[in-house]
Amino acid sequence: MKEKLQQLLETLGSERGELRVRLHLLGLEAREELEQAETKWQNMQLRLRDIGWEWNLKAKTEIHDLGEDVDKLQHKITDKVGDIRLEVMEEVHELGEELAELYQKIRRHL
Repeated sequence: MKEKLQQLLETLGSERGELRVRLHLLGLEAREELEQAETKWQNMQLRLRDIGWEWNLKAKTEIHDLGEDVDKLQHKITDKVGDIRLEVMEEVHELGEELAELYQKIRRHL
């Protein structure tokens, strides 16, 4: 009986050692998986940051382009207003000349 007990203790000791080795290996695997997950997390954060930068640059470009379009439109409007102003001034001048002629005719008849 003593031999069986001794053999059982040796077997249990051996299995205990194997269990410790397995637990250690399992811990290493878990750490490796955690490191891989961390790497994926960091890569995702970098991609999201890069996407944010791309959107930011795209928005800046679009805002700049819109600003240029607004400037062009403002120049067109200014030019058009200037053209209309000249036309109105010419018409007013012509009307003034016509009125002056009419006034002179009226004075001659009186």
